[in-house]
Amino acid sequence: MYVNTVVIVGNLTSDPRLGEGNGNVVNFRMAVNRWRRTDEESEDRPERTEYIDVECWGAQAANVNSSLHKGDRAVVAGQLKYDQWSDDGGAMKSRMKIKAHAVGLSLEFRNPLA
Repeated sequence: MYVNTVVIVGNLTSDPRLGEGNGNVVNFRMAVNRWRRTDEESEDRPERTEYIDVECWGAQAANVNSSLHKGDRAVVAGQLKYDQWSDDGGAMKSRMKIKAHAVGLSLEFRNPLA
């Protein structure tokens, strides 16, 4: 049995956008920091930022489109998807993205008294 599941936590880099001509898909990009702690420092520091594309389908797409906005911290669970296409010049392009099964706001840094 093969398992293809990934979970990320990060911030939306822009508002989710509906697919052109198709209201059933929403795409957005997330910035996910990779953290590390060095012996000389007492606090974690971002080592590098990964930018990950996410797509949602159906009712979840509509919910994400109306609920999430640029800068929101979110949790995404889904499967990795490999897309391949040729551009206008005939050159092959490819990318990995996440086809989301579950998307929600992260409450990690929310202030409950705000």
